[in-house]
Order: sequence, then C-alpha cells, then structure tokens
Amino acid sequence: GNVNDMEKKSDAVRRLVAEGDYKKALSIAKGFKLGFTKDEQNTMTRAHECMVHPGFYKQLGFDESKLIQDGIDFIKQVYGS
Repeated sequence: GNVNDMEKKSDAVRRLVAEGDYKKALSIAKGFKLGFTKDEQNTMTRAHECMVHPGFYKQLGFDESKLIQDGIDFIKQVYGS
C-alpha cells in the first residue's frame, strides 16, 4: 500500500478507537510496519489475539486481561483524542 492507504487506515483506527471498537482498531493497527517498534507491534498483536482466541495465551501462562489492557492502553495513547 502507498502512503495514502496508510493514512486512510490510520484515520480508520482513530475512528474505531473513538468508537471504542478496540478489537477492530487493533486488527488494523497491528499490521502497520511504520512508526512502531517490534515490541509495540507485539503489544497490539497479542492484545488482538487474546480478543479473537481467548484461552490461547492463558494456556501459555499469560494474563490475558493484562495483555488486552496493555494493547488498548497503547492504541488509545497513539490514536486516542
């Protein structure tokens, strides 16, 4: 995608965060390669995966509610008003 696509996607993420649809916001934002560290991408990806596949990270010994909260906090920090 070109920069325009990226911009449109960023706008979409902002709108979704404003609407409180963090699952959809994370599903888009976790695909962004630019502007995020590997850790930040992981934070968003893990949060989204915990939402989509509850129980998987729990089996691995993670606190899923914390992973989700970390992802939501992060995306709100970046894309919230």
